Amino acid sequence: MDRKIGIVLLVLLAFGVGIAIPYYIKPAQNQRVQVEQATRNTPLPVRTEANSELGSGLIADAAERIAPSVVTINTEYRPRTLYGRADFLGYQPRQTKVPRGAGSGVIIDADGTIVTNNHVIQNATRINVTLRDGRELEGRVIGTDAQTDIAVVKVEAKDLPTATLGDSEKVRVGEWVVAVGNPLNVGMTVTAGIVSAIHKHDEKQGRGIPLEAVIQTDAAINPGNSGGALADIEGRLIGINTAIASNTGGSVGIGFAIPVNLVREVAQQLRQDGRVKRPWLGIAFGLLTDRARQALRIPSSVEGVIVGEVLAGSPAATASLRPGDVILRANSTALTEPDKLAQMIQKMGLGEKLELRVWRQGSEETLTATLRERLETPAGD
Repeated sequence: MDRKIGIVLLVLLAFGVGIAIPYYIKPAQNQRVQVEQATRNTPLPVRTEANSELGSGLIADAAERIAPSVVTINTEYRPRTLYGRADFLGYQPRQTKVPRGAGSGVIIDADGTIVTNNHVIQNATRINVTLRDGRELEGRVIGTDAQTDIAVVKVEAKDLPTATLGDSEKVRVGEWVVAVGNPLNVGMTVTAGIVSAIHKHDEKQGRGIPLEAVIQTDAAINPGNSGGALADIEGRLIGINTAIASNTGGSVGIGFAIPVNLVREVAQQLRQDGRVKRPWLGIAFGLLTDRARQALRIPSSVEGVIVGEVLAGSPAATASLRPGDVILRANSTALTEPDKLAQMIQKMGLGEKLELRVWRQGSEETLTATLRERLETPAGD
């Protein structure tokens, strides 16, 4: 795992249901942290009736409700050998180092089922879970999904405190949230902020977590918060913290969480099958821009998403879909934005038929594609 925490933009023009989140949080790597009194010379805010109830009441209540279900996840990886060398102290013998990491997770079932990020436990040879009461339990991986960055881990325990799952479809920009996790391995920490955004749009659709789906927040999220909870003011889980945008590697107030509705769906499949079975169409598609209209002579009256590429042998190719086609409707639903098509495909089952109304070179026709399971390393959706 790269030691540097940077901005990694994964924009894949080949096909997928969304665009990958560009900023992944690296788990804390045995970092020694010095905590400074940042407010030493800063005057305290004026206490008013308006802010005292929120600051001392609602946020504290939300933290109390969600915090018991949040765990620390410590990982170990395959040992690395550091070969001996000669220096002014003499020959230094060969040494073996065991890489370690730290992240967070959220208990979603009292039987010890925990949701975290795939990148927190990926390639780990040992997973140690620390509960809020101090118990340390060995974790085993039930299933992982790299595309959504979700993993399910199980510990042998009963009657554990669980998170109350909210509804991420009801999340509103501007509402208060709390983030709970183990940043920089300093121990369980609560930060507060608001929902900064819930919908992003990009002209291209690529493989990975859809930016249209993630919840953006300014609650402080740092390395080690990965897999931790983002909760609403009622203490209900609305997202799993997964990524940040940062030029420094630390929080600058732009963090991302995977919506709990997606987490719920993926976790259920991972618990049942150990993997996610995805319907696959096999196209690259995007927003119908003015430039595309001019280049392909598409009238302004035509509204839909444009097909950029069709993967050979895909369900789309079998249905005779072509690059340059404009998909007007899918299963009678008008398509004004690419994410509508992506979300529709995600919710369909394998073997289901997707009826596409297509504009092609001045005329319209209806095509039918039968969705198949996504390839292991797909180029499209």
